[in-house]
Amino acid sequence: MKHVMSSVFISFIAAGLAADAASAQQMWRIVPKITVISPAGDTRLSAVDEAVAFWNRTFTELGSGFRLGAVTRVVRPIPEDTVQQLSTSVLSGRGFAASFPPDLSDLPGDITIFLAASEFVSFASPFNQNSKKIIGIRGANIPPMSFPNVPRNVIAHELGHAIGLRHNSDPTMLMCGRPSTCRPGLFKSDQPHMFPLRAAEKSFLLSMYPSQWKAR
Repeated sequence: MKHVMSSVFISFIAAGLAADAASAQQMWRIVPKITVISPAGDTRLSAVDEAVAFWNRTFTELGSGFRLGAVTRVVRPIPEDTVQQLSTSVLSGRGFAASFPPDLSDLPGDITIFLAASEFVSFASPFNQNSKKIIGIRGANIPPMSFPNVPRNVIAHELGHAIGLRHNSDPTMLMCGRPSTCRPGLFKSDQPHMFPLRAAEKSFLLSMYPSQWKAR
């Protein structure tokens, strides 16, 4: 019985170390510059600014040395079909090739946020071979993105993934998501506010990005 319990305990440790190693692979070694690609005058641009400010405020409060970088806005057509395909690939857990598709190969930011017009599940990609990531945000007029308070939290949620956080199962928290039943519609509110982080997530962020963190 002791042997069985020891084996189970070791398995849990191994699983935890594997999860930590996977998250470490998503850590930033630089201050990531953010580029937002959208139509002119997109109503979600202010939500991007709020989400970035939320994360930088969070890192300040944690005493972390890490920050998200400057936000640049670019008006240009979005390859909707490709962004939809990336969403399907990320959602399936398959990820995608280290090289982004050709029509997404010339990305100006370290994190490029596409404020798309079509319907798909919003997502954050892994790093590609150039240490860049993509965030895709579904159309502003498609529920639940059309509900009040949802865009700022969805964008902050995906930035959380881009920083290195995973989903949890608490519907009152920012990072709740699949495979739990949490969906972005839970962010709906007539009062603008950001959903919070778990204490464990804050501790994890500080372990990834401690006070002495510096860009390399």
